[in-house]
Amino acid sequence: MDFIQQNYEVYAKIDEKNSIIAINSSAFLDDISGWIKIDEGLGDKYHHAQGNYFDKSIYTADGVPRYKLVDGKAVERSEEEIEADKPEPPKPQPTINDLIKENELLKAQIQAQSDRNDFMEDCIAEMAMQIYS
Repeated sequence: MDFIQQNYEVYAKIDEKNSIIAINSSAFLDDISGWIKIDEGLGDKYHHAQGNYFDKSIYTADGVPRYKLVDGKAVERSEEEIEADKPEPPKPQPTINDLIKENELLKAQIQAQSDRNDFMEDCIAEMAMQIYS
């Protein structure tokens, strides 16, 4: 039995920086609107482009697109480009000691405000006694 190989087209989706954010094959795309044809050929590289077209994964471990589209061709982005797109690391969570200190400061601020309010009430009461006596 003869096996006939089929020619497949490879399509990419890009973001505003021309970074490739998705890749797929004509074998799996019913609607190619929003996709850009970047290559075509025979074999798994083209048929199963999602996992076989590039030598490396489409995203870095940090979730940054690894490839970009230049003049209709997919090329690997430079380390500088990838580094510039890395997300900011999350801020570290406060430690228990930090929370204890913050709690003590907040308690002191509340107490100071309460003392000030008591003093103001005493002043108003004393002024009222002076005026109405």
